[in-house]
Amino acid sequence: MSSTILDMHAYVAQRIISLFELISRRQQKLASKIAHENATNEHSPQDIAVYEDMLSLVLEIMNSVLHHRLKNNTQLVYALLLKREIFAPLRNHARLADLIKNIETVIDYFHVRVSEANIKAPSTSEILNLIDQAARTWTPNRLGPIPDLKFQYEEEQDSREFFVPYVWALIHRRGFIYWTEEKSHILNEYRLMSGADDDLEALHDAPGRI
Repeated sequence: MSSTILDMHAYVAQRIISLFELISRRQQKLASKIAHENATNEHSPQDIAVYEDMLSLVLEIMNSVLHHRLKNNTQLVYALLLKREIFAPLRNHARLADLIKNIETVIDYFHVRVSEANIKAPSTSEILNLIDQAARTWTPNRLGPIPDLKFQYEEEQDSREFFVPYVWALIHRRGFIYWTEEKSHILNEYRLMSGADDDLEALHDAPGRI
């Protein structure tokens, strides 16, 4: 989906950058702890690998947007300019370096264009206007190649124990067939698993009930 995003809202762009910053800080803090606790081994390499997986995911999403839809997502470019310093600590990370390099290529390109305008204390709208103008001459071949994003869905072994009662609860809620509560044992299972007492009580007031 990241390759088809158009007109990303400013709030969404800021949250993506903030998410990266948060995970990055925790990854660096944990890496520092691991480097100084060789004797205790309170944290394993798997712990830091989890953070690196999340960082890689967020960077891949940003890279995909910038590769395919930069001209349509100037709010993301603006958010990157505001927080350009947060990428420096991971610039030489073996796994993330290529993704970071693409991000910084975008930042450097638009930072230069905004600086060339020589506007004192520019407003947000003025900067966005400059980004929009600079984006017209931007070409994706400035960026290094990125792999196609592929995600795996892992289903829990006993997922049916939740989904079957849940689906029947939806049918009960949205359908136009009368159900006798006393005989609908599977709805009781859903109520016990999800604590959905209020939802099931509200079903009696649902429109279309016979």
